[in-house]
Amino acid sequence: MSSVEETELSEIVDLPLIGSAEQYLFSVEDNRERADKLKELLVPKLKIIIKQACDQIHQVYGTDVLSDCRITTTPAHRSGAKKTKPFKIASAGLTIKGTWYFQLRFECTSDSLFVNFFGLRGLEGNPIVQVLKKHLKDVTQIWEQGEYEVYSETIAPKEDENLEYDEFINKLQLVPERDGKGTYIQSPSLVLPIKDLDAAQPVIDNFVELFAIFRAAINVYLGEEDRFEEYLKCLRDWQNPLFEKYLKCLLDWQNPLQVQESVTTTRFFPDEVDAVQTFREGAVRQVSVNAYEREPKARQKCIDYYGSSCFICDFDFGRAFGKLGKGFIHVHHLRPLSEIAEEYEIDPIKDLRPICPNCHAMIHRRSPPFSLEEIKMLLKSARGSTI
Repeated sequence: MSSVEETELSEIVDLPLIGSAEQYLFSVEDNRERADKLKELLVPKLKIIIKQACDQIHQVYGTDVLSDCRITTTPAHRSGAKKTKPFKIASAGLTIKGTWYFQLRFECTSDSLFVNFFGLRGLEGNPIVQVLKKHLKDVTQIWEQGEYEVYSETIAPKEDENLEYDEFINKLQLVPERDGKGTYIQSPSLVLPIKDLDAAQPVIDNFVELFAIFRAAINVYLGEEDRFEEYLKCLRDWQNPLFEKYLKCLLDWQNPLQVQESVTTTRFFPDEVDAVQTFREGAVRQVSVNAYEREPKARQKCIDYYGSSCFICDFDFGRAFGKLGKGFIHVHHLRPLSEIAEEYEIDPIKDLRPICPNCHAMIHRRSPPFSLEEIKMLLKSARGSTI
């Protein structure tokens, strides 16, 4: 990894953030030219995300938690150098004061944006590793909720393939400084291009989530109490209202619907809305859910094949709400109910798609329903960004 340059947040460029011009920079063949252009055009835009994240960190954890951090950027190189290494990643992030190889940062490749948190310093035990081992249960919960990927050079490459998070942490070693073994935590990535801060918000939230571990490790590095429990409480207090707000929206949308079941079952999947029905003002609304929509096996096969993220907007309840939301999703039938006969045999892969409640509601805002492609285009137009 190259050296880093300390930067200021005063020179912030305008949006859009990361588009075709920035992606093109990664294809420049000349290493020095690529590094110069990435530093000139892309890194300042990553600083926009850093500033947004720092503002959010102050809101969540307080205004004093960044006092021992500095902002760094890569790629960087001495102006008088004749050549430089080929840069495949541009980044901006926070580092512990006095050492650049203990960082929490945003990284941008030719096709994605994500958060990478890592430490290479031994100190007779990497400060990150010390925090992970001491707070195993809570750290594991954060990782599971965010579906983070973890890697350590202290664990053999094939040894960590099937390890659960807690098993992974237990295998981490507190190595001497001279060994320089690294431990890395990486967030799920967003696919480029990203043209506004709202589109980058999930990655910013990942940054804020991992900050609790990062800040605790800083305290260990400085010889202080890690205060992880304090940071965790701040994180939970911040997350809970978000969860409650979204849950209330979901319940408000579902509660007016009095479900009239057409088959006996122990579980209701609020999947298919019959938009053909009409209702009097003030009347109790009814939603009929056909047997083939309710068939758990067909529904599960659809989710097994496509995953539980929304096929339109990629929203994932597990990512947003942790274990409570893991695997939860509506399943939408591509053919309107009115076109399907009773003897119709459903094909879970061909006929069904996983759709979040918001997109599902928008699909049925008209009769006949919007197609998935139409909703994608409406969402793209509203966001001014590629889905």
